[in-house]
This record gives sequence, structure tokens and C-alpha cells, in this order.
Amino acid sequence: MKVHAWTIIIVIGLIGSHAASAQLRKSGTDPAVASIAQIKPLVVQIKFKSDSAKAEYQEGIAGTGIVVSDEGYVLTAAHIVTGTEAGLRGEGATEVEFSAGILIETTVGAGANSRGSFAYVPCTIKDTDPVHDIAILQLAQNPFSEAFRQGIKIADKEPKITLGVAKLEQSVPPEGQTVLVSGYPLATPTLVTQRGMIASESFSVAQTQPTRPPAGLLSTEIEDSILLDAVVNPGISGGPVYLPGEHSVVGICDVYEAAGIFGARRPQLAIPGAGQNIGLAIVIPIKYAIALLQKNKIDTKLP
Repeated sequence: MKVHAWTIIIVIGLIGSHAASAQLRKSGTDPAVASIAQIKPLVVQIKFKSDSAKAEYQEGIAGTGIVVSDEGYVLTAAHIVTGTEAGLRGEGATEVEFSAGILIETTVGAGANSRGSFAYVPCTIKDTDPVHDIAILQLAQNPFSEAFRQGIKIADKEPKITLGVAKLEQSVPPEGQTVLVSGYPLATPTLVTQRGMIASESFSVAQTQPTRPPAGLLSTEIEDSILLDAVVNPGISGGPVYLPGEHSVVGICDVYEAAGIFGARRPQLAIPGAGQNIGLAIVIPIKYAIALLQKNKIDTKLP
């Protein structure tokens, strides 16, 4: 039987391609794998509690935050706390509290799973930059302290807590740069990461008044934003946008860009159903967060 040379080349090429793919999967050389592992201990879940008479407004997930200091400071999107508080007070709440959920492992040994296990630390607003929708939260107890770790007991055992501080990158990624965004969307009790692409140069947008409750949310200008080609969901707002392979946080996920099917061009991320997600997320460059941290004399990790 005659076998053409090009047939042999194609077969060898396919075998080589499959072998390379198998090796890639086996070795985990995708830079996103290492980056997610590095970022995961830096991300916290932000929760709210209130004394509202309505059960749906008494407790819930406000969004995501990033640990940026070993003194117990967290970065997030300002509307996560200021917008949520205003909305809850509009629903009759007189007391509103926030806490940051730090991921812990409730089991030890092989197969340990930290899904849905958090140590919640009360936090207050240290400072905000409403122009760029950035807030600094101060934890009531430093999670890096030995006292904090010893104070957490599950079945008389101390769970494993892996916590770190984010490295912040001031430069804005160019259009076409692949990035990752991580957070706690909706009520999902585990970290979710999505891959996207920087889809635009920086631009200014206006955040309009939502047309649905919670009431009391204020209009605000958000300057110098960039668009990310990724379908993000409520709850991931405030989460880190970072470079795969470098573990550097370059931005804060703010909200998704929504089609105005209810007349609201850009609803707050915490208000589901106010608009149709069109597959674009708005990202605030981290350089404005760095400026706010420096204003408050908070040390940060910079390249």
C-alpha cells in the first residue's frame, strides 16, 4: 500500500499535538493556574447585616474585596458598601454592618475543601474615592495576627488559614491583554475566576440612578474606566482583575455593562434584574486605589 509523505507528516503532527496538549494538562503550565492559586488567599467575601424588617434585606452578600495590607486593610468598589448601606436604609434599616469573610479550611489532610467556609471579621469604611468608586475597609481585627488565628476553632481544632497581600501593578494593560477576574458572584460559596480580555482604552462613564430597589442609591461619576470582555455577575464587584502568570492586580472589577431594558443604563451590580448583562465589565485601574492607600499612609506591595 502506498502511503503519501504528506499523510505521514499530518499523522505525526496530530500525534505531536495531542502529546503536547496532554503534557500541558499534566504539568499545569497554563499561567492562569498558578495565578489563581496566588490570588485566592487575597480575596475576601463582603457580607452585610441590617435590622431591616424585611427578611431579604437582613443579611446577604454585598460583593468582593482584596487584602492589600498585612495591617488588615481591604480594597473594594465603593458602591459595595456605600450603595448597599444607602439602599438598606431606604428599605427602613437603621443599623447596617459589614464584615469580610476570610477563606478557611475546615478539614485537614488530603482532599481538604474550603468551599463555603469563612471566618467573618467586622469591618468599617476607612476612606472612599467616590469619583473612581473605590473604598478602603479596615478590619476590626488583624487577620494576620496570631490572636486572630487562635480565636478560630472548629471542633476544637484550629483550621488552616492561608492569607496574603496583593501585589499592585500601576500600569494599565493595553487593549487585547488577557486578564483574570476573581470573586464571589451571587450566593456562590466558592471563589469563581473568569478569563477575559481588555476590550477598550480608558474612558469616562456616568453611573445613573437605578430604577429598582434598594432605594437611596446616589448617582456618581466614575472616571477613567476600561472595559473587560467578560460576563461577570452580581457579587464579583470589588474583585481583583489581574495578569495571568504575574499575579499582579491591575484593576478592580466595578460593575457589568447592562442594556437598559428597564430604562437604567448602568445599574448597581448589587441589583439583579435591573438590566441585561451584555458581556462587558467595567474595571477601575488600580492606580487610583494606590493613590487612596498612599493618602491614608497604608503600605502596599508594588513591583
